[in-house]
Amino acid sequence: MSHAANKINTAVHDDMVTTTHKNAGIVIIGAGMAGSRFAIELARARSTLSPTLNSESSTLSSKATSSLGIDPKYHHNSVPITLISKEPQVGYNRIMLSPVLAGDSTFDDTYLYEQSAYEALGITVLAGVTVNTMDTTQQRIELSNGQMLPYAKAVIATGSTARVIPFPNHTAPGVHVFRDVADVIALTGYAKQGKTGLVIGGGVLGLEAACALANQGAKMTVVHVDDYVLNRQLDLPAAELLQAELSRRHVGLVVSANSESIVINQAGEVSGLLLKDGRTLAADFIVMAVGVMPNITLAKNSGLDVNRGIIVNEFMHTSCANVYAIGECVELAGELFGMVAPVNQQVDTLVSVLKHEHLNETKTSTLDLRAHWQPFVSKPLSLKLKVSGVAAFSAGQIAFNEDEANMIETLVYRQPVLNHYHCLYLKSNKLVGAVLYGDVDDGSFYSQLISDQTDITLIKETLIFGAAYCDLDDLNTLNNMDELNGFDLVDDVNNDSSANAKTCESTSDESKNIVPELVEGAL
Repeated sequence: MSHAANKINTAVHDDMVTTTHKNAGIVIIGAGMAGSRFAIELARARSTLSPTLNSESSTLSSKATSSLGIDPKYHHNSVPITLISKEPQVGYNRIMLSPVLAGDSTFDDTYLYEQSAYEALGITVLAGVTVNTMDTTQQRIELSNGQMLPYAKAVIATGSTARVIPFPNHTAPGVHVFRDVADVIALTGYAKQGKTGLVIGGGVLGLEAACALANQGAKMTVVHVDDYVLNRQLDLPAAELLQAELSRRHVGLVVSANSESIVINQAGEVSGLLLKDGRTLAADFIVMAVGVMPNITLAKNSGLDVNRGIIVNEFMHTSCANVYAIGECVELAGELFGMVAPVNQQVDTLVSVLKHEHLNETKTSTLDLRAHWQPFVSKPLSLKLKVSGVAAFSAGQIAFNEDEANMIETLVYRQPVLNHYHCLYLKSNKLVGAVLYGDVDDGSFYSQLISDQTDITLIKETLIFGAAYCDLDDLNTLNNMDELNGFDLVDDVNNDSSANAKTCESTSDESKNIVPELVEGAL
């Protein structure tokens, strides 16, 4: 797919601008992973409800529409759907920017959908424009080019913005974040010149950026405030394996480091980073990878209830009539969402809410429609992540205070030759946490045991070996749980020095390829 195919005309057609409220449709503000997926899935869902075909607006064959998941009887103009993107590139997967930065793939590989899918589904895409204001009383929005667009339903999917720590000189040339296409282009330029860079933040994104830039020729060091990298996702033994791998990839690491200010030269450009202990780390450029913040500016200015995110209920409705929100910008019951799985669930929920809506008619009561709605329910998350080809998995609770630690039993596996490490955390014969490094095939198995709070007494002695070594029939009978079948085999195990740890050991020299897993996590 070419860039040109996705750089959609930013002009707003006159017929759209003059559309009356009678013909107003669903306007989606934000064309990231949440907004673009919602537009496609809603259009597909509504296509199955429309009994007529608009021959003028449908130019694709039945075979072509079927391949896109479109009912051949779809009436494009039954409900206008408009998707607004502030970037010229519409609907790309931010998670895939890391391999682009590393030079392992091209940006064209990051698109979630072909442009033809939007066109075939009758979705109007406005790219390269932003929403200046939203009038929730008149139900219309003003675009950055000054034109007005009415809506019957508005969906805010503005995502999040990269957090920037306001150190002295944080606005100097050479200070960057890693969030979008423009960032990739700028950072690649430094790497191609062999520049020296620092990444502030040892989370997934920071490590991915450092490894990618090192792969492209930059001299990279990660500066992390905590004692080891990925301290929220991994325990210390797993993190130490990862840190050793970073060293093999020529990525330096400075931990327990508190940044004081960004150092600049006489030209006002970045020349280093001053730490609070007095050390100065030299650098030509700095990347801040210190988290994200929900983008709530439009919602707040429009009078919607906001806290850290846009406040929504379990059906993704905001405090304002006919306005919904999904994705990283929302907050539900005090929780924010930065993972792919819950955002996809939010999309599915809102599709269930809006696919049966008669926007300009009152054929069905709201109470009748609610029977079709699927509420969003936040679930305990497991994280399968990839750090430059190294697979890791984390689920449940893996950090404990002193009182909790006394009640925790650990089962540990190590395979030094293959750099595999597993640690299971048990409490009262229930699995409460799991960390896997190198071999993550049984992540789903352990995640389900954690979420179901399964009594693992009958499989405790073989649990560390994975699902293939556990008698699941007896386990299902004991816990009256759903079948746990279809999980991949897990190899042998090793040891840990923890007093409560049960261990097994493998000295096999068997080699195994580690297939990089796509991050099923941070957006």
